[in-house]
Amino acid sequence: TRIEARGSGELAELARTFNESAGKLERSVHDLRQAEARARRFASDVSHELRTPLAGMLAVTDVLNEDAAHLDRDTARAVRLVSSETVKLAVLVEDLMEISRFDARAAELNTDEVDPAEAIRRSLRNRHWTDGRIVTDLPAGIRARLDPRRFDVVIANLVGNALRHGGAPVTVTLSAATRPGTGPVLVVEVVDSGPGIGADVLPHIFDRFYKADAARTRSAGSGLGLAITWENVRLHGGTVRAENLPGGGALFTVELPLRAEAGR
Repeated sequence: TRIEARGSGELAELARTFNESAGKLERSVHDLRQAEARARRFASDVSHELRTPLAGMLAVTDVLNEDAAHLDRDTARAVRLVSSETVKLAVLVEDLMEISRFDARAAELNTDEVDPAEAIRRSLRNRHWTDGRIVTDLPAGIRARLDPRRFDVVIANLVGNALRHGGAPVTVTLSAATRPGTGPVLVVEVVDSGPGIGADVLPHIFDRFYKADAARTRSAGSGLGLAITWENVRLHGGTVRAENLPGGGALFTVELPLRAEAGR
């Protein structure tokens, strides 16, 4: 926006000053957007370059892990540490690649009609979360049109986050509801047994690389899990929110539209 400066009075001088400031602001915004784009390209390029050597490293560490029982104690501990850190790095690289696809608007939905209750059970089984730490309420008879892989990522990230930062038992509930103006929705709720989320943390809970406690910077998470969850839910046309329960614990609620064809 520019103001036409006429004459040489105070108003004209004010208009020229405004126009100069607006020009500087536009250039600053342009430079910031370019810097952000370069940073995103860099993250994407580095992630792709690391993927191949990491695959080789994972294969080697798998072999070393199998032989760790036959090594002396200190060597076995070192082998397991290298293996654990390599897995963390692989997760970070995959998460960076995924977030890069969202930034490039290259993420696509490959939907299918699924039984969400069974999809959640499968997600928990695949990660060996079938012990007493997880309580489920997954009624039968609900059908939804979802991207199975992305729905699995949403469940895994929310439950994993609840176990790491909230505490067991974690309750996963599935239901269908009708919202005014949006129609029928699939509702997934994940509740942990922790102290809840700090009031200063809650507004940033889905931000990339955000960690509430600086001491947790070496935790198993990449800092991208909840951001990827938010992107996957948004891609489905749904919403995800976090809140604290009055009696303690954090509640994450995912609502995804129940497509008309999914109810047939």
